[in-house]
Amino acid sequence: MKTNIILTTTLTCLLICNVIYPQTGESKFKMVVVNANERKVSPLLPSFSINNLSFTDSNMNRQLDAKEDGSIRFYIKNTGTVLLKGLSVNLNIPNSTIGINFNSKYSVDQIAPGDSAIVNIPLQADEKIKDGIVPFDILITDSYSDSTKTAKLDIMTKEISMAPVFAWINPAAVYDSTDFAIFNVNGVVKTNLNITGLKVYVNGQVPNDNRGFDVLPSENPNEYKITRSIMLSEGINEIKIEAKTSQGMTMSDPRIINYFVQKINHSYVERRLALVIGNADYVNSNALQNPLNDAKAIAAALKDVGFTVLLFLDSDLKTMKKAMDEFGEKLREYTIGLFYYAGHGIQVKGNNYLIPVDALLKVEQDVDYDCVDAGRLLGKMESAGSSTNIVILDACRDNPFARSWSGRSAGQGETGLAFMNAPSGSIVAYATSPGKTASDGKGKNGLYTEAFLKYVKIPNLSIEDFFKNVRIEVERSSNRTQTPWESTSLKGNFYFTIK
Repeated sequence: MKTNIILTTTLTCLLICNVIYPQTGESKFKMVVVNANERKVSPLLPSFSINNLSFTDSNMNRQLDAKEDGSIRFYIKNTGTVLLKGLSVNLNIPNSTIGINFNSKYSVDQIAPGDSAIVNIPLQADEKIKDGIVPFDILITDSYSDSTKTAKLDIMTKEISMAPVFAWINPAAVYDSTDFAIFNVNGVVKTNLNITGLKVYVNGQVPNDNRGFDVLPSENPNEYKITRSIMLSEGINEIKIEAKTSQGMTMSDPRIINYFVQKINHSYVERRLALVIGNADYVNSNALQNPLNDAKAIAAALKDVGFTVLLFLDSDLKTMKKAMDEFGEKLREYTIGLFYYAGHGIQVKGNNYLIPVDALLKVEQDVDYDCVDAGRLLGKMESAGSSTNIVILDACRDNPFARSWSGRSAGQGETGLAFMNAPSGSIVAYATSPGKTASDGKGKNGLYTEAFLKYVKIPNLSIEDFFKNVRIEVERSSNRTQTPWESTSLKGNFYFTIK
C-alpha cells in the first residue's frame, strides 16, 4: 500500500513540474496523465478540430454582393488533453480575386481541453467585385506542436447591380413641336455592360413599325449613342425610351412633341404619270438581283399614291426607246411626271447611259448605239410641259463592261453616274453620289428602293424632305458607304401623299 502511494506521489510531482516548467530547445518531456483508479498512464497530446464552418452576409441571400458586408465563422475545439496556446489562423483566396477586403491573419490566445473558441472573420465587398465563386482556404497552426488543420469554404459573389443611365440629345427640351411627321429621337446610354434591350414608347405604346435603334459607341468609354425614327400622331406625343442591361432597366424622363399637321391647299387637281423600267437579266453581262423586284414594288407604290404607271421589265434597246417616246407623248396630258430606272447604268465622257438587257459593249464607243442617254428622257419630260418632273436613277452600279474595255478606252476608270443639271421644274435623284457606286442590296429590294417604299406613303412630306429621309435611311443601312444625292430646280411643292 505504501509503495502505491509513493509511486502516485512521484508521478504527480513529475507531471506538475513538467507543466509549470516547460523545457525549450530540441528535447521535450513526454507529458502523461496518471489515472489512479484504473492504474493507466496516458500521453498528454495537443489536438483540435474545426467545426461549424459557415458564411453569413448582411442581406441573408447566401452570397457576397458588391458593397456588402459578410463574415466567415467557425469554432476551434480543443480535442486534446493539454491547454492550446497561440494558435494562428490564416485566410487565403486566389490572387486573381478582386473586390473583397479582409484581414488574412488572426490568432487565438488559448483554449482549454474540451472547450471551443469562436473565430469570426469580417469580409467587405467593394464595387470591383465580379460574379463568380471565390474559394477561401483556412489554415490553422498550433505553433507549439507544429500541428495544422485546413478547411475550405466556397462563397458566391455578385457584382454591382447598376441600371443603365440615359440622357436625351434630341429632343433636348421637355416640350417641343414640329410640323414634320417623322421625328428622330436620340440620346446617350451610359453602362459598363452590354445593352440587351431598347424600346421607345409613344403615348404609352411601342410603335408597331418594325424599326429598331441604331447603336454606336461614343467618344467616351462605357457610353453609347442611340438613334431611332418614329412616326408622330397629330397632336400631343409623349416619348419615353427604355434601356436594359443584364443588371437592370431604366426609363427616361418623358419628352412631349406637339405635331401640327400641315394643311395643304391645292388649287388644281394633279394628274400623275410614271414610267418605271427595271432591267436585271442581262444577256452579255452579269445579271442583277433586285431591279425587277424594285421596279415592281415602286410601280405598286406609285399606283397607291395616284400615279398612272407604265411598267417595263427586262427591256431591250428598242423597247426602252419606244417606252420613253410613249411616256413623253402621254405626259403632255399630265401635270406630274416621274421616271424610275433600276438596272445597269454607266457614265462615259460625262454623259449617263442606261443599259438595255441586250447591250453588247465591246468598246466604249458602242454606248452611243447600244444604250439610252439619260438626257434623252429629261428632254422629253421638259418638252411635255408638266409642272413637276421627277427622275430617279437607281443605276449607279459598277460598269459591267469595264474589263472588256481595258486597254481600249481611256474612260475605263469612270465609275457610277455623272452629275446632271436638273431642268427647270425638275429633280434628279441618284441612288448614290455622282461618281460613286451603289449596292444591289442583299434582300428582296435594294437599299434605295427599301427607303423609298418606307417613306412614299407618309403624308405631307415635301419632296425635298422625302428625299432627305431616304438619304438618312440609306446611309444608316449601308453604314455610311452609300449616300443618295439629288439635283433640283423645282419651282413648286410636291407631296407623294397628302392628308
